[in-house]
Amino acid sequence: MMALLGFIAGVTTIGYSNSFAASLPVFGWLLSLLLLLFMITVLDTGRVRQYLISQAILHGMTKVAMLGLAFIFGAGYAHWQLNHALQQRLSQPVEQSAVVRVVGISDGVGEQWRQVVEPVVANREFNHKSNQPVKWLLYGPFDWNRQQPVTPPEMRPGQLWRVQVKLKPAHSNASPGAFDVEKWLLQQHIVATGTIQSAQPLTPLQVAQLPLKPDSLVQQVNHALQHERLRIRQHFIQLESGKSSPATGVLLGLLTGDRSLIDADTTLLYQKMGISHLLAISGPHVILAALMITWLLQKLLDCFPSLYLKAERQRWLLPIFMLVVLLYAGLAGFDIPAQRTVCMVGLTVALLWFRKRWRSSYILLMAASVLLLLDPLAILSAAFWLSFGAVAILLSMHVPQSDEANAAAPSSKLKNWHSTGKEFVHLQWRLFILLAPLVLLSFAKISWLAPLVNLLAIPLLSAVILPINLLAYALSLLSPALADVLWQLALALLKAFHFILQVLAGYFPKALQPFYLGPLQLFALFAILVILILPKGILPRWWIAFLLIPACYPVRPIAPLTVQVLDVGQGLSILLKTRQHAMLVDAGAKIGNNSMGEKVVIPALQVQGIQRLDKLMLTHLDNDHSGGAPAVLQQLAVSQLTSNEAFEPYPTHLCEAGQSWQWDGVQFSVLSPLPAHFRAEGKNESSKNEKSCVLMVEVPAQDGLAAQRVLIMGDAGLYTEFLLQQQAMPLQADLLVLGHHGSQHSSSSQFLATVQPQRAVVSAGYLNRYGHPKPIVLARLAEQRIAVDSTIDSGTLTYELGRDVLIKPQRYRDKNLWLQRLEH
Repeated sequence: MMALLGFIAGVTTIGYSNSFAASLPVFGWLLSLLLLLFMITVLDTGRVRQYLISQAILHGMTKVAMLGLAFIFGAGYAHWQLNHALQQRLSQPVEQSAVVRVVGISDGVGEQWRQVVEPVVANREFNHKSNQPVKWLLYGPFDWNRQQPVTPPEMRPGQLWRVQVKLKPAHSNASPGAFDVEKWLLQQHIVATGTIQSAQPLTPLQVAQLPLKPDSLVQQVNHALQHERLRIRQHFIQLESGKSSPATGVLLGLLTGDRSLIDADTTLLYQKMGISHLLAISGPHVILAALMITWLLQKLLDCFPSLYLKAERQRWLLPIFMLVVLLYAGLAGFDIPAQRTVCMVGLTVALLWFRKRWRSSYILLMAASVLLLLDPLAILSAAFWLSFGAVAILLSMHVPQSDEANAAAPSSKLKNWHSTGKEFVHLQWRLFILLAPLVLLSFAKISWLAPLVNLLAIPLLSAVILPINLLAYALSLLSPALADVLWQLALALLKAFHFILQVLAGYFPKALQPFYLGPLQLFALFAILVILILPKGILPRWWIAFLLIPACYPVRPIAPLTVQVLDVGQGLSILLKTRQHAMLVDAGAKIGNNSMGEKVVIPALQVQGIQRLDKLMLTHLDNDHSGGAPAVLQQLAVSQLTSNEAFEPYPTHLCEAGQSWQWDGVQFSVLSPLPAHFRAEGKNESSKNEKSCVLMVEVPAQDGLAAQRVLIMGDAGLYTEFLLQQQAMPLQADLLVLGHHGSQHSSSSQFLATVQPQRAVVSAGYLNRYGHPKPIVLARLAEQRIAVDSTIDSGTLTYELGRDVLIKPQRYRDKNLWLQRLEH
């Protein structure tokens, strides 16, 4: 038990990669060897046991030593695997011609189409350090002339295609609260993403000419299961005359774990109600399917009682049950909850076969250890923690046993139903409370409606709709028409359920609440969770009273001014925080349905506990600065919106030079646009940029520390810089956010010499088509020895003013090893 706990805890350190953790493999193996030698030569000698220490002390020391050894082994093994996976990633963009094998089915349909493939023949060696196959995530082709996606190729599982693709390294918006795409790709063992330029399936003759090994039996079974998943998806698309409804997508997800037909509105609705977990193929789904089929086979075996003379019923049914679990888990995509179920069921079946007994907690820990031994990167998935966490909480609960002697009486049955109902309600609240730390750690938000909605959702989806769904699938192999009748019944029930959810969402639009938790609060919540889960008597429950104090203690910014340049790609968004106020300058871009306000800005505000803004300033109305603003204005309370022109249909205060205000002793001053800007002729793009709102923020001198300033230029260029230098105002600033993302039309040498910043910040996108920041601007900065920080390399940048003479950036990409750029 201690060894399993130590191993899992050691693997968990993979999520906290720092300089110590990165060097842990070498250090870990050495320390493990020393500890092992210590145990063998000292603790295990009879003389020590007899004369120096008691058996109890020896037993305790052995447990501690095993815990430490397992921890170090787990940490070393996990980081070795992590470093190996990082070395496999593509480091530079490349245009590639290759023969690829299609892996699984596409994730999404239509414009959301994307497909995982394995390169089998390529003109570049990606797999030079491993015999294991690498994976690419390919997106459909895009017509830049018409600015719309092209119909993607019809790739099927296991097929071989010759493709021309533009590959690029894994890179996403590295910002607090934003979805970590790079971590997800790493956990999926995907080394590069790319866009298909052309694709052609190989003919059988072309395939025969390739030097490929024949597929193994496991691969053939997997291809067959994936083909079946694709067939079911296509049938569900046609189930309602080719028009997929939200209920159709949910029904498909409940059957095979395929979420490609679930739209964003339905996903958000389930998140608001706190029932997103029901969209995953969990243990009960797999086990219910296995039980249904095993029960049918048992009835068939009962017709031949002579079989039981050769082997008892259990010997016949256990292998069948395990096989069905494996097949259905494969049909469901074999994600982490399904893997957990397979591991736990496999261990349980083996124990029953050999007539052994293990504690359920030991089976759970063993299943987690096996899964992590096979793939330690699974620890990076929220599904791993929530899946195993929920089972651990369920196992820690005491379920009262009914009195079998009185179960037959009608009054006893009524009492049993009443007791079961009470226990179910109690279970939902305990799960909600005990899972809260894991949910908050994974998503930084939680729905307070979850325990109430689950009282309806779990019985309806798991006990009614899921059996109908499984039965319809079984019948579809024999009578498709009858199966469609059952599926239509399930769809009708789901549509009624969705109607109830939408009514609840209308009455409680703020049910999904974001929470900002600092490290101390998270530690306190997890300590409370451990105390509640552990059996009574191990740790006193009254300790919880003391842990509630740090868990509820509000986290406040310490610095007089915090400047956070968010990683919104090719655009700009800056969060300014004083002790009691918050202001946002710009909100990033919106391209198609992809809004940086929704994707990056709002999550960054929510994870810091900001639910209202005192001011939102749009420096100007170019898309890369204002495109994400509608999402911010719709989801957060904003006291005042300012810009250099009206932002319809929202009430807008126009910014102009001379405006100033003060928050918590910090001075805010608008330096531009100046009257000369409005006298300038022309409506071209350059004049729009030059009219950007320019903001100076100053932290006054205090405690022997000189005043510190930050200057935000928006997209203002050389003309505005010239006008500002003609004004009788101080322009010196310690931190300068470069105008126009480091364009050559801004940041002149004379202006930089006037501002004299310690550091200059570039907010730009990775591989942006404008080439920002320009080499000439970087040369000017280098000439004047100004340090440059870029969101491209650092992700979100955070600066604290008013605390130290030197302003040092906190780089979000330094947080985890997979966010950093590694040299191959």
